[in-house]
Amino acid sequence: NLQWLGVMENALSQHEANQQLAAAIASGLRVEAVIEKYRRVETVQVSRTEPEEQTEPALYWTDGGTSKIQRANLDGTQVEDLIDIRRGLDDPAGIALDLVSGKMYWADVNAEKIQRANLDGSQVEDLITIRHGLVNPWDIALDLARGKMYWTDWGSNKIQRANLYGPDLEIEDLVTSADGLADPTDIALDLARGKMYWTDFGTDKIQRANLDREPGDPVEDLVTSGLQTPTDIALDLARGKMYWTDYGTDKIQRANLDGPDREIEDLATSTDDGLGNPFGIALGTR
Repeated sequence: NLQWLGVMENALSQHEANQQLAAAIASGLRVEAVIEKYRRVETVQVSRTEPEEQTEPALYWTDGGTSKIQRANLDGTQVEDLIDIRRGLDDPAGIALDLVSGKMYWADVNAEKIQRANLDGSQVEDLITIRHGLVNPWDIALDLARGKMYWTDWGSNKIQRANLYGPDLEIEDLVTSADGLADPTDIALDLARGKMYWTDFGTDKIQRANLDREPGDPVEDLVTSGLQTPTDIALDLARGKMYWTDYGTDKIQRANLDGPDREIEDLATSTDDGLGNPFGIALGTR
């Protein structure tokens, strides 16, 4: 069952350097599922400058169980298969949207690829593959203002980034096993402050570092105790909070982003709220 957990954090801050993005709003939903096979959902509403073109809000999601990327209306009607196994899709996981350019990006865990296509599923491109050292990419996030994509690869124990466009990808290792990284899963960006946050279910930690991290620059441990399999993370930048799901403890928790007092709060648990293996999380309104 779909769990409507909210809208995608930090979407507007990704677009603030591009005036064309004032008309585009990205929202996001995540879906609870098992680690091996799960869906990720994003909702989008696009307003184009051309008055004759009418667009409707839509859901986009990856489905590792059926090896598909699909979209539908917000009420679930008119489901479309955009990309499927016949076009090389295997176990798609994280998905991110570039509404201005009309592109979607995703990580395919088992196909060992990061790919891109038009929002209608046409013109599929391989961007990062096994020949670039990719093993099991899990999640992806975009910095559209600077033309960068960030991803986690739990197979190679790396967080990396590359250019979105141009012939030179310039793949950079930002955090690796040499920094203690074990199995990074979700990644979230604070573009205004130049920070990236991630969950690592191999070390049972939540950490952060600079977006432009150089080798030897510090990696900050934010949450290191009480976690068993932290999976997804969402940032509330306005209130200075981070929220995450812990698949191992069956909890949804939060803590302060900064300050000496990083008290961890249990927001939902298996005992009090009937949680069972929570996975995706996002912030929004109700």
